[in-house]
Amino acid sequence: MNVFLASVHHLLLEGAEHALAQRYRSVCERRGLAHRPTDDQALVREFASFCDEFRAAIEARCATRATQTNEVGRCAALHSVMAWLRANGHPDVGLLDLGCSAGLNLFVDAYAYDFSGHRAGRPGAVPELRCELRGSVPPLVAPQVTHRVGLDLSPVDLGDDDAVAWLLACLWPDDLERFERLEAAMEVASSRASEYTLVRGDMVEDLARAAAIASDAPHLVVLNTWSAVYLPPDRRGALADEIASLAASRPLTWVVMEHPVISRDLGLIDPHAAVRDGVSTVCVADYRDGTVQRATLAETHHHGQWLDWFEPQGVS
Repeated sequence: MNVFLASVHHLLLEGAEHALAQRYRSVCERRGLAHRPTDDQALVREFASFCDEFRAAIEARCATRATQTNEVGRCAALHSVMAWLRANGHPDVGLLDLGCSAGLNLFVDAYAYDFSGHRAGRPGAVPELRCELRGSVPPLVAPQVTHRVGLDLSPVDLGDDDAVAWLLACLWPDDLERFERLEAAMEVASSRASEYTLVRGDMVEDLARAAAIASDAPHLVVLNTWSAVYLPPDRRGALADEIASLAASRPLTWVVMEHPVISRDLGLIDPHAAVRDGVSTVCVADYRDGTVQRATLAETHHHGQWLDWFEPQGVS
């Protein structure tokens, strides 16, 4: 369903002429059209009419494309974890983002943040990510990022206009704030293209190959934010095994921001703990000297709209 809806959105963003274009706020904003809301019944008729007229183009996209998002709002929680790492002895880190999409979360240190009035990040930077605090104030000063590596089955090349258009099409059309922060983050990454490397590959099978690019990082931080959810349950265990295997040769911290069920499957939270819907858990596993320490640092909205930061609660 997501690919189908994104296909319609993509065609409208590209310039398809139809009355439906004026019902999409995102399309109106980008194409300079007047937004004209309508009642639900009329909207359904126009949507059906559009799908009938552009059926072949929609079917072609549904057959060849997959959901692709890069929600930089999640960097609010990620920045907090990074700052926690700095406060716990890691002033310099290399980043490896699994399921990185366009690699925008690799620039977590480049954005500005407003945690309910508590400022963090680069003053005046764009985008500024606003996050409502529902718990303690998290650490606010992030470490220096020395390496930025992303791993994805289909990484998004920001120099590919069609790939960028599809990334935008996968957003909900009425959420203009998400469009604005995504476009601002893409500008940051495009202007600093020499600072990051995107690797095409599987997050389990190609983890070690991607990590090797940051072999001289002072401390490696492997992270996944709502990407392990796309792995079937048995492969989630395989990912955890690969992380442990990599940690046998170098100290690292694994940062996981996923639905609680996924975090449980990855071995980051107590398998007997109650699972709350509507939240993402923010967990870490710190590997060093042959040991691993796991902790849950926060709960957060899956797009980073709010953060409930609390004292670490470990499971081992």
